Amino acid sequence: MRLILSFIGLALCALNARAAESQPNFLIILGDDISASSLGCYGSKNPHTSPNIDRLADEGMRFTNMFVTEAICAPARAELYTGQQPHRNGCMQNHKATRNGTLSVVQHLGKLGYRVGLTGKTHIKPKSVYPFEVVKGFPKNCNARDLPGADWDGVEAFMTRDEEQPFCLFLCSIHAHSPWDAGDTSHWELDELKLPPHLADTEETRRLYREYLAEVRLFDDQVGKAQAMLKKLKLDANTVLIVLDENGAGMPCGKWTNFDWGVRSACVVKWPESGSKPVVTDALTQYCDILPTLIDAGGGAMPDDLDGRSLLPLITGQTKKHRDHAFFTYNSGPEGPSFVSRAVTDGRFKLMWNLTPEMAFAVRTINGFDFGYVDKMKDRHVRMMYLSWLEAAKNDPQAAESVQRFRRQPEYQLYDLSKDPWERENLAGNPEYGEQLAALKGSLSGWMEQQGDTGIKSRKK
Repeated sequence: MRLILSFIGLALCALNARAAESQPNFLIILGDDISASSLGCYGSKNPHTSPNIDRLADEGMRFTNMFVTEAICAPARAELYTGQQPHRNGCMQNHKATRNGTLSVVQHLGKLGYRVGLTGKTHIKPKSVYPFEVVKGFPKNCNARDLPGADWDGVEAFMTRDEEQPFCLFLCSIHAHSPWDAGDTSHWELDELKLPPHLADTEETRRLYREYLAEVRLFDDQVGKAQAMLKKLKLDANTVLIVLDENGAGMPCGKWTNFDWGVRSACVVKWPESGSKPVVTDALTQYCDILPTLIDAGGGAMPDDLDGRSLLPLITGQTKKHRDHAFFTYNSGPEGPSFVSRAVTDGRFKLMWNLTPEMAFAVRTINGFDFGYVDKMKDRHVRMMYLSWLEAAKNDPQAAESVQRFRRQPEYQLYDLSKDPWERENLAGNPEYGEQLAALKGSLSGWMEQQGDTGIKSRKK
């Protein structure tokens, strides 16, 4: 019997050793307030923004329909780390804590033998849910000015500390969060910049948008350095590299909204077994799908309380479809007066449902003065941009339209993204599209019920 037990023990050790050898490392690089359309491989009209990410996309897989459920820093990160959408994990407003007892990537991968670290920006709480190993090196304060660049020594030490143990490391950049005061702007001439069509074309907008692009390029530099480090350390052969740009740019109709410029995220994945031919998928995917993918690739059983589903069948080519719909939520919380909206897309049509149509929209850092907020930062960049819009709107109809689109949102907005990717023509009042509006509203209502989302009551929580 002792011989049998010894044999079983040795066999189990051998199996565990082989499992550990087959477990890939994970390196996830997360940008801050970057709209996907600012990157070259996602159709940027301005050159030189993302040479390293573009190169990575040519070596791996690019997701064209990856979305965050809520385009705000804390909810987006909570979704990424927990695999649950905002109303399920409890973080459905900025600065709000994730529900106690929720399991995050740290616990899920820890059970599989991974050490899980994070360097840079956190914007998550409580620590009991997110007990990351803190890795020194990347700046943490996204609102600070004149910060030093990243120190990579801690990152290298974490990745090489124990070659027998797989790692998962999140490199959380502060680029391109405002203030936009870092990076090299010499790549772009002001009068040659191509602005997103919903931004009012003012001198101040052009100046600040160029500064924003310089920070996008800084994030791209970090992606390039990370990939070079993996190759230098000979870790690239067994490390999954994922690049995400979080929610959209911190400008009007980006971050803080359900507009496409806010919720659509870049996602480029380089799998160790990837061939040399680039792969592009238009399957609908969301941030909550990342954690299940890591668990799946790490050899774990899938928890039944996650909203996300593993992307491995897409990555390995077993399927081309992932979701029927992607869903979105916005809850103003402390960032402005009460405003609640929900949205859904089937990949072509997008419905935005404003549950508080009587309320003007405001974000305290952009137009908080509209509801009496006095900003302590007198030269906050995004507010300076918006003030230039208000001034231009006195004589410029296009600028006036940009202001109106941001401040006043009707109850229903329906867009055909295949023809109108910038969501400029609202089809909600057109009877020809009544069927699409009704179907999407039904899907959205079903998702809200599944999430325990009480809609307009959410603003009171």
